[in-house]
Amino acid sequence: MSEHQVYEFKALDGTLSAKDKEYVRGLSSRAKVSSNSAYFVYNYGDFRSKPQLLLDRCFDVMVYFASYGVRTVMLRFPKGSISERSLQPYTIDYLIETSSTEKSVILKLNIVSEDYYVWIDDDESWIDELSELRAEILQGDLRSLYLSWLKAGLAEDAPPAAELMEPPIPPNLKKLSPALDSLTKFFKIDDDMIAIAAESSASKKAKKEPIADWIAALSERDRNAYLLRVAQGETHVGAELMQRLRKEFGSTPKTNGVTTGRTFAEIIALADTQAEEREKKEKAAAEQLRKTYLQSLVPKVDRLWADVFRLIGYKQAKPYEEAVEILKDLKDVARMQGRSNQFRDRMAKLMSDYSSRSGLLRRIRNANLHD
Repeated sequence: MSEHQVYEFKALDGTLSAKDKEYVRGLSSRAKVSSNSAYFVYNYGDFRSKPQLLLDRCFDVMVYFASYGVRTVMLRFPKGSISERSLQPYTIDYLIETSSTEKSVILKLNIVSEDYYVWIDDDESWIDELSELRAEILQGDLRSLYLSWLKAGLAEDAPPAAELMEPPIPPNLKKLSPALDSLTKFFKIDDDMIAIAAESSASKKAKKEPIADWIAALSERDRNAYLLRVAQGETHVGAELMQRLRKEFGSTPKTNGVTTGRTFAEIIALADTQAEEREKKEKAAAEQLRKTYLQSLVPKVDRLWADVFRLIGYKQAKPYEEAVEILKDLKDVARMQGRSNQFRDRMAKLMSDYSSRSGLLRRIRNANLHD
């Protein structure tokens, strides 16, 4: 598989200035740049800057994926709009990290996995589906970090599974938002591991916050200061203001979640058990569905045999394949009724009568209908 890399950037709080657009275009002659986004594709070579620097300067979200097994989501938060400490329980060195600049807090979710050695279409894009994660985190929703942690724990660079302790399980893992659902698909997070975590995840409804009352409680000087910053074009003022209001008036969303004391190895074991039980249920359901279907064919057996001979009479590949599919059903019906010997005898005669039809006989043998 040839090397293929995609870098996507998106600004959520504002648009790029003419100077910023010129700067972004200067990074690659093939860059697709708009007033609030940039898209880079590389089949040879690499990005001519550090993604963190471009994110800090111009954008709020970055998504990166490569055909050689790397996927990354980076989110930029204005300084003061989020508590970096609240993110720390979910960090794993080199995989889930936070960093700070003069004006930003940057969250980096960086996973390396064999699951990502897949073909990448030239127009593949994830940025729109994942951008809402930023707003969710700003509102105190840390499910994206926990879900990323589940995948990061499987990476080669992760600590040993028996030593890696599970972080707090955020509420509402039983029902994921569209952005979180996209994150599970982007990182290919195991459904059974999510199900195990969801068992311990509380279901909570967001409380309506008395924002108008909180703003009224601010001094006139502070309110005017915030209004001035909005008028001057500072796009992150709203998030910063909400962070202050929640902190000052004692309504910061609780993000601690449920602490289980489990290791990652224990979660893997529970997920394996969950997978076995799920597969047994799925197999039993499929078998019951198949049995019901076969029972519905019992009154139609003679007509189905007539269909087989009609299709064989066309002497064409596609009708042969359709005939073989019907014969598979007839074989299972015969087994269900305890008439396998009769089916074998009838098949032996069919193969003898049509011994010159090599294409038909090959298909019958490949489907194991002759024994």
